[in-house]
Amino acid sequence: MSYKSKVVAALLLVCAYGKGYSQRHDSHWQCHSVKSKLAGLKSAAKTTVAHPDEDKYDVKYVKLNLEMTNIATTIAGDVTTTAQVVAPALDAYVFEMLPPLVIDSVLIDGVLHTATVTGDTCRVTFGTPRTTGTMFTAQVFYHGTPESGSSFDIHGISTLQSPSWDNWATFTLSEPYSAKDWWPCKQSLRDKIDSADIWVTVDDSLKVGSNGLLQAVTPMGGGRSRYEWKERYPIDYYLISVAVAKYTDYSFYMHFTGSADSMLIQNYVYDNPMTLPFFKNIIDSTEQQMNFFSSIFGRYPFWKEKYGHAMAPLSGGMEHQTMSTMGFFQSWLVAHELAHQWFGDNVTCGSWSDIVINEGFASYSEYLYIDHFRSRAQATADIRDRQDFVMEEPGGTLYVADTTSEGRIFSSRLSYDKGACVIHTLRHVINNDTYFFDLLRGWQTSRSNSTGTIMDFKDLTAAMIGNTINGVNMDTFFNQWFYKEGYPVFSARWNQTGNDVIVQLNQTTTVPSSVANFQVPLELRLRSATGDTTIRVLNNQASQGFHFKWSKTMTSLVTDPNYWLIDSVTSITRDASLGVQEMQFAGISIYPNPAATNWIADGIPANSVLTLTDVTGKLLWQTNNEGNTRITIPAHTLATGLYLLRISNEGVGEKVYKVLKG
Repeated sequence: MSYKSKVVAALLLVCAYGKGYSQRHDSHWQCHSVKSKLAGLKSAAKTTVAHPDEDKYDVKYVKLNLEMTNIATTIAGDVTTTAQVVAPALDAYVFEMLPPLVIDSVLIDGVLHTATVTGDTCRVTFGTPRTTGTMFTAQVFYHGTPESGSSFDIHGISTLQSPSWDNWATFTLSEPYSAKDWWPCKQSLRDKIDSADIWVTVDDSLKVGSNGLLQAVTPMGGGRSRYEWKERYPIDYYLISVAVAKYTDYSFYMHFTGSADSMLIQNYVYDNPMTLPFFKNIIDSTEQQMNFFSSIFGRYPFWKEKYGHAMAPLSGGMEHQTMSTMGFFQSWLVAHELAHQWFGDNVTCGSWSDIVINEGFASYSEYLYIDHFRSRAQATADIRDRQDFVMEEPGGTLYVADTTSEGRIFSSRLSYDKGACVIHTLRHVINNDTYFFDLLRGWQTSRSNSTGTIMDFKDLTAAMIGNTINGVNMDTFFNQWFYKEGYPVFSARWNQTGNDVIVQLNQTTTVPSSVANFQVPLELRLRSATGDTTIRVLNNQASQGFHFKWSKTMTSLVTDPNYWLIDSVTSITRDASLGVQEMQFAGISIYPNPAATNWIADGIPANSVLTLTDVTGKLLWQTNNEGNTRITIPAHTLATGLYLLRISNEGVGEKVYKVLKG
């Protein structure tokens, strides 16, 4: 999802409508405020279903049969749920619905039952408990006028007027916990609904946009018609949507590159005569974006139905399955919501703690769109802007520990921009775009029509590419970047003597109590008046030396010149004192660090003495490497904490390394 508050809506419209894409980088808020959901939604946040009995049945099918208008949130009708019992016994149908919605009656398998309502939880007791595998159908008749969301607080169901185009619209936005605001449902991410029908009766002057394919517009008499939408792909509860307004239907068929297959692109645009001409070129570009994302992620997952957009007074967009709800059209916003059809809709985050599975990948897809359709320079500006935004604060994890805070779930700094940046870093770690995009396609095929977590994605990465990729352990990478806080801060000294270049690199972190040392591939650019060269090294120590042969006269050093990492630099200086000792020790690497059982010291000069002590200087272990360049240092008996590894060589000197037992 991508949207912002009304406070900046008018300012963003200047960017979106008048000055073009590059304006996104002119100021910080223009790029990022559009991406964050607001806290304070009226529905109480929760981390799981409202009642454990909801997990005792599996929803197979829902049918919404409603009456609505575009000028009020008043809603009436019935919702039919067909489900299968998955527990040994189920004695009641428990679902969620928020007052002021009122239940008129409930039928279980066609028989009238009584509902007991406690807050937003409704319970209908069966006469006889149902056993495992039993199917049942519950039909809930209800009505009410839910409180509308506002431009500052969009949730559940809202009736608002477009500030730009005057049109009134009633529309739904259920993510994460607000489906119950407008229909009786089970709010469980892991229980995707196998199929759905969404029928909505409205005045003939209105149209209704929703999921799947429009099967019919049936006249109901009295100047009213029923829009009958059919969704036959599995769908999560929060992705079911309805948008009601005076619309123009602007539809066309696109063709997949290299195939005879075509697909409907269906757009419900406000009937204001200026709206479609204003946005038409961007809407038309959906075909090019669809083909591009299909080429890198795999064929659009819902291609046998449609993709499209329905306008509503949002200050951004929401990725409702097969028909995103859009406040306006800008190419990067179309790209974000379209990418969600893969990352969020086809494969949905397994919990709200794992929202980066949705928003991180959709945000990174904006970068991929810019890189493909515009230029690498603009794409680099995009990722740099995101990195700068992340670094406005020192900490924060991608994993959301507190899913009762919707503001935290949809933090633009963390879930969106840090998510995009860390995926960019993973691409750098893999260092092979064939493998990287194979991984993204593998994620789609292995988890299609299902859900996945950060750990699931880590496991797939290890299975498809390896648990250690180019020297980086995937357990460490995901732990540091997804579950821990902070980012690396580098300083460097360098010197050149003849053709020998010495770089002494030091790394600290912004939250050392969380991550003492990030293990990352780092690019070093050696610059000269006659040309530059970029060298990739593995930085896995707090202090690390590197030795290179280079015949050009070096003038300066740049770390991470291509902006692969969330990182900052305090200083880079030339130090004429760097010489033989640093050259000899430059090739040493200590890994893994932290270690669970052993550290490996690699690249050690011959005839060195290795000594391990605690921070007080107490000797714990010692050896002479003689002719061996690689030594294993035992850590399995040590307590968690910091230790000092001293490597001494009579002809060179000595160096002390900080090592951690995890």
